[in-house]
Amino acid sequence: MTAPKESTRSSTEARIIEAAVQLFSRQGFTGSSTSEIAKLAGVSEVTVFRHFPRKKELFWAATESRLRRLRISKELKQRLELDENPRTALPGIISLLVETVRHQPETIRLLYISLFQVDQGAERVLRKHLATLFEPVQQYLSRCAAKGLIRDLEPGVAALGLAASVAAHENLKSILSQSETLCTSTDDAIAAYTDFWTKALVPDLNAPTVYAAESAAVMSFSTLHHPRTTE
Repeated sequence: MTAPKESTRSSTEARIIEAAVQLFSRQGFTGSSTSEIAKLAGVSEVTVFRHFPRKKELFWAATESRLRRLRISKELKQRLELDENPRTALPGIISLLVETVRHQPETIRLLYISLFQVDQGAERVLRKHLATLFEPVQQYLSRCAAKGLIRDLEPGVAALGLAASVAAHENLKSILSQSETLCTSTDDAIAAYTDFWTKALVPDLNAPTVYAAESAAVMSFSTLHHPRTTE
């Protein structure tokens, strides 16, 4: 008799968490009520509080349910551990970031909400889940910098810059621009970000100074989603 009860409880909790994901990601923490979440999950509000005594506990359960999906593939991790040439490794890193932003929008929104609307718990939860994603990238960039394969920079800042440029630029474009389209396809987005970050990170031995490569990178980024139009 115990197993069916456990199964039912697990199913109910999963429905509550999924309803919370949908509402919190759309309406924010303060804009979502437990009564709305209960209605969407098809349970009573009493049932919600039986599983999650506090609204904040439910928010973190919902956020963690999505953060667990952020994983660097075994194949990419091995490539980074072998210190693959940045010109071929960077597309793999950027593909992971672009596909996360494009195919897991609730995750990105919950990340923003956890940082700006929830005052406690964010650092602990985000560090727990994001470290597994960013530490291999950060360590790879650190080794590449030491070997002279990329510019001498702080690897943590570079890893954060990679993620922030993809997440913020794509989302801000959709918020601030009249156009609802980003790059025409995921492949186009990956190619554009790869071009920018390759120019920004990898020294151009043919350039007369490092400033030439950096200038080209900045121009590439500024026009990434603003192609020139012809009259």
